[in-house]
Amino acid sequence: MLLTGTLLAILAVILAWPVPLALARRAATIDPVSQLALWQAIGLAGGLSLIGTAVVFATAPFAESIGTGLVGLVDAEVLSVLQWWQWTLLIVAVLLSLRLIGSLISQSISVARHRRKHVALVELLTEPSEELPNTRVLSSAEPVAYCLPGRSGTTVVSTGLLEVLTSGQRKAVVAHEQAHLEYHHDLLVLPFAAWNRALPFVPATSTALGAVSALIEFMADDRARAVVPAAALAEAIKTNAAVDSGSHSAPLAAARAARLAEPLPLARRRVRVLNLVASAALLLLPTLLLAWPLFA
Repeated sequence: MLLTGTLLAILAVILAWPVPLALARRAATIDPVSQLALWQAIGLAGGLSLIGTAVVFATAPFAESIGTGLVGLVDAEVLSVLQWWQWTLLIVAVLLSLRLIGSLISQSISVARHRRKHVALVELLTEPSEELPNTRVLSSAEPVAYCLPGRSGTTVVSTGLLEVLTSGQRKAVVAHEQAHLEYHHDLLVLPFAAWNRALPFVPATSTALGAVSALIEFMADDRARAVVPAAALAEAIKTNAAVDSGSHSAPLAAARAARLAEPLPLARRRVRVLNLVASAALLLLPTLLLAWPLFA
């Protein structure tokens, strides 16, 4: 049990710092779908390792496996002899679990509430587009384009953006935003936003949130380029960046435009297989560490 706890602790530290930093520096443009899966695996494996570490060390003095340890925790006699440091570890494990689950629920409720208010404002302040499907136009000089997820998701573009784009570029922008709606990219970002909210002091959470936010933009670009010319979307991105040069997303816009200027990489399938295998391994590693004493 002590060896298991030590290995879980090491894994938790590795997944909280060096692995996310290394993955964030790695090129994400080859296959963003599988890279997103890898980020999800890092988050889940890291949380499981962290919570498992506390539980294993707390129950190691009276149990040979985490299974018997958890069973022992419902025994009043066992609870009566637990020392203060064991109680501390158990409380940390419980609070961390509640914090992660609670943040996810809280973030979901907050997003839903904000979205309902946003829908009401969009219906009040915009008009349906005569040119673009499932799109509403906001009268504003600011170059804006975004999607509003929901049961009847819609795309919102500003008059300021429409004025600087050609007809083909407008269709490309809408195709990109429709891809976000079609594949529910907002749900993919939600857990990472919740984890960052729950554990802002853990470097992995903010790194993962930024990386995943970029990945879903690449994913939407890939879907859009299947129905509109990639060059049109790239030009729309460049034009928007030029008229909104102070935007904090300028580096991402440049990366997206450069990626769209080239065909999709031939190594996509190989990279996808490698990333998915790595994701499965990350999820299995803490699981096997926790389950191994049961079969030893």
